[in-house]
Amino acid sequence: MGRELNSFLEVSFAGAAIYGLVVLFCIIGAFWIIGRGRIAVDALRFTYSVTLFVLLGATGEAFVNSTWSLVFGWPLWEYRLYPAHGGDISLFFPMIWGIFGTYSYLRGQLFSGIQVWMKPFALLILGAEAILLELAVNIPYRAIFGDYIFYYTPANLGPVSHYSCLQVIPFYAAVALATQKLTEVQEAAQYKHLRTSLFLYGIAIVSFGYF
Repeated sequence: MGRELNSFLEVSFAGAAIYGLVVLFCIIGAFWIIGRGRIAVDALRFTYSVTLFVLLGATGEAFVNSTWSLVFGWPLWEYRLYPAHGGDISLFFPMIWGIFGTYSYLRGQLFSGIQVWMKPFALLILGAEAILLELAVNIPYRAIFGDYIFYYTPANLGPVSHYSCLQVIPFYAAVALATQKLTEVQEAAQYKHLRTSLFLYGIAIVSFGYF
């Protein structure tokens, strides 16, 4: 099981994009069914939250994996779908992190009534969700295309090792919590600094991810 397996489909930009869109629509559809169509989506907040999730996630990937490599001498993960920055990030990061950001936003809307109860367990919940999301995205992709989107070096999840790993727990939690706090700041300012903020975050992703 690995890169030596023949792909069922040849990996292409269009194929990867279609796969990402299908996963995205499945997530949206699942929340629509679970919420019985009652999830209220604020277009501005949704756009800002997901965009922020994408930029913080990809910038954080470059920083975390580079730091991990410096400290331990080996990378925590390796992107195999259009890798950049030595495999720390993928050129498909808007799609990959957009899926995770959409899930995070919709989950927050659906379960907003129990946020107070969940707060003491936020780190554990976000970490478990991150692992499940990565498995849901990575395993079908490999079944279809014969390779990983991202390959994790640690083998601490038994039979599903390398599709995800336990080390993602604090990283995903940090991205989700930072996105939530920064979104609250923007809402308090009535999104007056929206474009400036996203421009600065965009500079950050270019600086960390490509240089």
